[in-house]
Amino acid sequence: MTQLMIDFARTYTNEEFEALPADGRLLELIEGKVIEKMPGDTHGRISRRLNVQLALFDPEEKLGVLWPGTTVDLGAGWLPIPDLLFIKAERVPSESEKSLKIVPDLVVEIHSPSDLDSKPGRDAAQNKIAQYLAKGVPIVWAINPREQTVEVYYPSQNTPAKKLGIEAELDGEQIIPGFKIPLKKLFE
Repeated sequence: MTQLMIDFARTYTNEEFEALPADGRLLELIEGKVIEKMPGDTHGRISRRLNVQLALFDPEEKLGVLWPGTTVDLGAGWLPIPDLLFIKAERVPSESEKSLKIVPDLVVEIHSPSDLDSKPGRDAAQNKIAQYLAKGVPIVWAINPREQTVEVYYPSQNTPAKKLGIEAELDGEQIIPGFKIPLKKLFE
């Protein structure tokens, strides 16, 4: 398949971005700029483990739905692809051919090496978390595979409310009541 020529320096509207033909790449719109996501093996493994644990906990999705790698429309110039996003059952939107048009109840970001290896990468990852919170996402889990930690963020905070180590347990709190997963299970 031929890859589309995209001007990564140009600013796009949400409508222009969603009109781009699919060419197999994972593209998101961050502050009006097209960004190519390059999730690797570690992303996939952690994402799959979390997805499996939630499916075992709530197999009929009575509490809500977990979407892996799905674009969500959070306003002008902002169509990110969280590694995982969760929406409570009573808020699950109708199916759409384009992005989800709803603020998720939980966003999971799994840091990639590019997020961790440079100050610009770390700043971009932190900005993304700040934007999710500013758009109304109640909880963001930022997973650091290298450190085997999870930072938990809530709205109106610039720093994580909690930084959980490998011996800790991740809690679904009011978003996924009763759901708990030992961090060891994410990093095995």
